[in-house]
Amino acid sequence: MSYLEMTGVTKTYRGAEGPVLRDFELSAEKGEILVILGASGCGKTTALKIVSGLERQDSGRVVLDGGVLDGLPPEKRSTAMVFQKSLLFRNMNVEENLSFAPRLGCATEPGIKIARLRRGRPLFGGRLTPRSELRRKTDEMLELLHLEGFGKKRVTELSGGQEQRVSLGRALMAQPKLLLLDEPLSALDSGLKWSLLAHIKELGGKLGATMLYVTHDQKEASAVADRIAFLHNGAITRCAAPYEFYSRPSSKPEADFFGWENYIPAEKTGARVHCALGDFDIPGARAASGQALLCVRPEAAVNIGAGGIRGVVASVAPQGLETLYEVVCAGARLKLAINARHAFGAGEEIAFDLDAGMVWAI
Repeated sequence: MSYLEMTGVTKTYRGAEGPVLRDFELSAEKGEILVILGASGCGKTTALKIVSGLERQDSGRVVLDGGVLDGLPPEKRSTAMVFQKSLLFRNMNVEENLSFAPRLGCATEPGIKIARLRRGRPLFGGRLTPRSELRRKTDEMLELLHLEGFGKKRVTELSGGQEQRVSLGRALMAQPKLLLLDEPLSALDSGLKWSLLAHIKELGGKLGATMLYVTHDQKEASAVADRIAFLHNGAITRCAAPYEFYSRPSSKPEADFFGWENYIPAEKTGARVHCALGDFDIPGARAASGQALLCVRPEAAVNIGAGGIRGVVASVAPQGLETLYEVVCAGARLKLAINARHAFGAGEEIAFDLDAGMVWAI
């Protein structure tokens, strides 16, 4: 059995036309960063909330580290969640936020009555951390977060990226069996997002943390994931390494999501595909024969100006280092991203080949 197992999970919200999750199946291994990827509103956050106990499934089972979670309240599940917004305690400094869960002896989120701490015992039957150990762990976490010297700063003095790092650290300080991240970087600008993604990946490796991460951005998913679980129509349709989605999509919705913009009707015989553009041998393709779609990545064009495929440029859209062209070839209309050092105008003829590693048949 995997470290996390979700089997046959179904969830329908009152008033909804149908279930948001249907026979949902998911498994994650210990120490893995597993990303649930899908369009906005497809049920990704619902899946996280069911694991955390913030929502109850209508049917199905959730098992973590051999223990069944169904029916347990959130504080009994040994999970911690990081949301899109930081949700830090605004009246506490950084180190007080980080040490909050160990001081309670549990993993929790804002909203509980802090006055209960005065009783000098953990809220949910956990172990209160000795002060010296708490100080050491807090300092270690500040170092891991690259926030040395920020311990006494108020939350209101932090940038958005620093706030999310503290949120991540506070969740990890609770030492959960599973860390849940619900689009934690969606509110950050692009440059900050990529640096924090690398930091999350680094933290996961150093601490051996198991993470279930939700996003609708395939580039974000590929940057952080050990594996990606693609969620479509309420169910996980495939779970694989990021490279597999970019190089070998298994369906058109999956291909659409990962930037395969060109689809050409084709006839497949084993690993060989025949279509209007010609015949292609596709290494690694399934041996099955019949009707298919030849998928072509926009970056697939090679041997520009000298290849065997000829077409006419229909439109040109400069994008800096590359130019996006629409090219009409043998009745097919292709979107191609070509290095800007090649310059073609609308109405001009263009010749090229297709990189065999950037075509696939579904």
